[in-house]
This record gives sequence, structure tokens and C-alpha cells, in this order.
Amino acid sequence: MVELTKDADKLLCCIYKQFLERRKSGFSKFDAKSFESDFYVTDKNISSWNDDDVSDTLLELGRAKYIRLFLGRDFDLEDAAIVYMENRFKNGLLEVTDFISKFIP
Repeated sequence: MVELTKDADKLLCCIYKQFLERRKSGFSKFDAKSFESDFYVTDKNISSWNDDDVSDTLLELGRAKYIRLFLGRDFDLEDAAIVYMENRFKNGLLEVTDFISKFIP
């Protein structure tokens, strides 16, 4: 397991939550793993983050091999991140949502 900063952990939890919501809505796994650079603006938990902080934290997740970052800041969620989060949150979306609401201000 890769050690992450608290910000990277928060961001990864929010990304994984969006992934699970997409899957629940019928997105293919391939499409659910693809994120655009402005993915965070509609997420109430991270929408207030400074743009540079989002970029820096995405770079950290990329170095940890949890995302594949592209030019322009679009990225794909990597299978390693999904496996890590599946093991961390055994009850899926409900548990992730509960964690985020309790532990991410």
C-alpha cells in the first residue's frame, strides 16, 4: 500500500465515490474510470479546493499509480486504486459516502 497525504486520501475517496455512482447509474467500467479536469467542481466536499492544490494532489495520486494523468489534467482511475478502495470500503458506495460525510470537512 502506498502512503498518501491526507489531501490525497480525501481526493481519492471522492474520486472513488464518483466512480461507484457512475457504475450504479449504468456507466461501463471504462467510462466510469475516466475523469475530466473539472470533475471536482460539482463535488461539495472538494469544490472549494484551490485549483493548484487539486493539480498538486492529482500529481501525488499519479505518482502513487492510483490515477493515470493526461495533459490538461484529465485522468483515468487505475485498477490499483479500485482494488485498494474495494478492500478499504467493503460495503461500497454506502460506506464511502458515510466516511466522506463524517471525516472530510
